[in-house]
Amino acid sequence: MIGMAKACSGGGSLLNYIMNDRKGYELLRNNLCGLNPKEIIEEMSIIQDLNHRAKNKTLSLVLSPSIDDGHKLSNSELKKMTVEFMEELGINADNHQILAFVHTEKRHKHIHIYCGRLNMETGKMVNDHFIGKKAQWAAHRIASRRNLLSAKQMMFRKIKANQNEGFTIPKSTKDEIYNKHLKAIERQYNSLEEYFLVMKTMGVEVQPSVNKQGLIQGYRFVNVATKESFKASEVNRKINLKDIVGKPIIETNQKPKIKFRHGR
Repeated sequence: MIGMAKACSGGGSLLNYIMNDRKGYELLRNNLCGLNPKEIIEEMSIIQDLNHRAKNKTLSLVLSPSIDDGHKLSNSELKKMTVEFMEELGINADNHQILAFVHTEKRHKHIHIYCGRLNMETGKMVNDHFIGKKAQWAAHRIASRRNLLSAKQMMFRKIKANQNEGFTIPKSTKDEIYNKHLKAIERQYNSLEEYFLVMKTMGVEVQPSVNKQGLIQGYRFVNVATKESFKASEVNRKINLKDIVGKPIIETNQKPKIKFRHGR
């Protein structure tokens, strides 16, 4: 189950998207009697305009069970989850203007909630600070209480499936290159060319950057699979290829011989 929330100015485009009979059906409403988006917005404005300071007076919420859970949940259960979700975010369904619509046009059955932030009883606005993160945790807690699949559980299942298929959790290309470099320098080399060859067997090509005078100014690391290219210092500032061997000269088949110059 995934939960999303954000404070917004509301408006016709959002409500037209939510109140679309071709996408689904109305699940729940409170303190509203309008029949179409225009009437709903006009009705909500009467209450929302009582607060002159707030800019974003509407909350757009989404509660999305997993595909399998969505097929099993009844309307009664969806209503209870919707109210529970709002309560987790500090919204009392009895005291707010609320419209909830279930969208079924996609495999993922999900609930859109259009809600006024102003509590009609207290006159206070719902705190929207970090409300997106709060919605994520609210959905996780609801799923745990109801033995439904949460977003975190879905993520763990995906990671486990990938690991079983031989995949690992992705890292940045620079981290991968640096880790391969650390593995490569565990052994001793008589020349940098040996190191280049070992790195190439691990999918990384090390290319000296040579100026017109034939002097090495630095190195670039190229990920063979993705063709991404980085300076050695971009991969990690700790990389110093001159320390790998004791020789200051790289023996090559090209003429003139490539010599080191201090610096990158």
